Amino acid sequence: MLISLTVKNIALIDQANVEFQSGLHVLTGETGAGKSLIVDAMGLLLGGRAGKELIRAGEDRAFVEGLFDLSDAPEAARVLGSLDLLPGEGEPLILSREISQSGRSVCRVGGLAVSLQAYQSVTAHLMDLHGQHAHQSLMDEKQHLRFLDGFGGSAHQRLIHETTEAYARWHGLKKQLDSLREQSRQKQDREDILKLQRKELKNARLQRGEETALEQERDRFRNSEKISSAAREAYDALYGDAPSAVSLLRTAADALRRIAALGGDFSALHERAQNAYYETEDMGLTLQALLDEIGADPEREEQVMTRLDLIRRLSRRYGATTGDMLDRLAAIEKELEGLSSLDADIALAEESEKKARAAYDRAADALCASRAAVAAAFEKAVEQQLQDLNMAGTRFRASLAASAPSPQGGQTCRFLIAANRGEEPQPLSRTASGGELSRLMLAIKAAAADHSPIPSMVFDEIDTGISGRAAQVTAEKMAVIAHSHQVLCVTHLQQIAAMADHQFLVEKSFDGERTLSRIRPLSDGERVEEIGRILGGDAASASVHAREMLRAAAEIKKKLSAAPSPNCNQKE
Repeated sequence: MLISLTVKNIALIDQANVEFQSGLHVLTGETGAGKSLIVDAMGLLLGGRAGKELIRAGEDRAFVEGLFDLSDAPEAARVLGSLDLLPGEGEPLILSREISQSGRSVCRVGGLAVSLQAYQSVTAHLMDLHGQHAHQSLMDEKQHLRFLDGFGGSAHQRLIHETTEAYARWHGLKKQLDSLREQSRQKQDREDILKLQRKELKNARLQRGEETALEQERDRFRNSEKISSAAREAYDALYGDAPSAVSLLRTAADALRRIAALGGDFSALHERAQNAYYETEDMGLTLQALLDEIGADPEREEQVMTRLDLIRRLSRRYGATTGDMLDRLAAIEKELEGLSSLDADIALAEESEKKARAAYDRAADALCASRAAVAAAFEKAVEQQLQDLNMAGTRFRASLAASAPSPQGGQTCRFLIAANRGEEPQPLSRTASGGELSRLMLAIKAAAADHSPIPSMVFDEIDTGISGRAAQVTAEKMAVIAHSHQVLCVTHLQQIAAMADHQFLVEKSFDGERTLSRIRPLSDGERVEEIGRILGGDAASASVHAREMLRAAAEIKKKLSAAPSPNCNQKE
């Protein structure tokens, strides 16, 4: 149940705080006063569209917050528990929504920011909101099954849940099977491609990193003349005509040997000279070997260039380096291994899909059987409600038809109505007027009230097109629903206003610069004045009439409170 609503900077409302109780709450006021803005704020609070056009002109952001008592909302508490957002025992749930001019929307549960999806999963179990044109949803036949299922009791709801889950399991396995079958259809072509790629890579006999050594060897071939010239010059310096570097170092080492026995620095100098001689001699030998190797080797050069060209061609298809290509070869081997077991995988997937489909069919059959029984009871209940709403003799049918497998059990529903005796029931789009749609929506909601686990209901001018005796019955229907639910209703009908347990006035004012919309609770005396205003005519006689309406409404509510719910025998 909604305890309070706080609204800031939404359209004409700069700031409002409204407290609610159980029973029927009615919002009245002049046309254009902003009554529906309160409903818009509730829609925003419940996770509805967060358009920045809702933000009051000149403001950066808008805010709405609601406090809810969860004692009559076990489903909401269950969802909150699954999200680890359940407030402490006895504490109210705080929901808030903030929108900014940038289009950003922030949802909070208990002060913690959550995703819109998680937020809506909670609010879906707190309030059922019917906007000004909600009755038009009856024209959308895709919504009819939802209305019908809403009439089903807890056992029917469990069947819906089981069928939805069974469909999700089967549909997921079917997608996997379809994917495997598609792979199977492409298997031969894919295998042929992979085998060609494997053969090409294996025949190359690649070695990880070999391209580096080949590139170095290629560079030596390309710079052989420069290398030969430098090596020859260096070799001649070491071993050329006397005095060469080697002979001079040999002479220095021999000279120092004669004084090495004196120890100290002399011994160390001799050792260094000796080492320098050996190192220079080894350098000369290395240069000689290099000069011998540098000679032209066209065959080896051709081998190197051919190998590098092969690696370059393979890199364009399999990876930048030989390491990448070898990794690709391993992946090809693994994929070929997987394709070889594809038939076995398909057989297992077919078995799993078959079992899941059988489980879904069982769940769907049980749901369809339950739905047939629910439809029969629903038709009778709606016809009874329509009779009370001055549509006696109207025949209402919830026509069920088979459809492709779906989360709803492979069924569709279509509401048919015959407003006049002797006529065959026809689709609503062909026969129902605006007033009849409003009364039909109210009849559906009244019939399903005792089955709905949602504790609060909001109606924004559901009385459109209703007048006379039907208006009085509509007011009484609202009172019946409010006997088991918290009801908030925006109305222009004096009959509904008189039936309210709590009445609020929405009015516009001007502060010298801007127009403001205010909402305030009415005292008993103020209720007489407001209902008199709705009645119109002479103020004195309207006031007398308003008092009489309030007295009569009090008597009706007293009788309704003492009587059992008309739908209580259908509860499960």
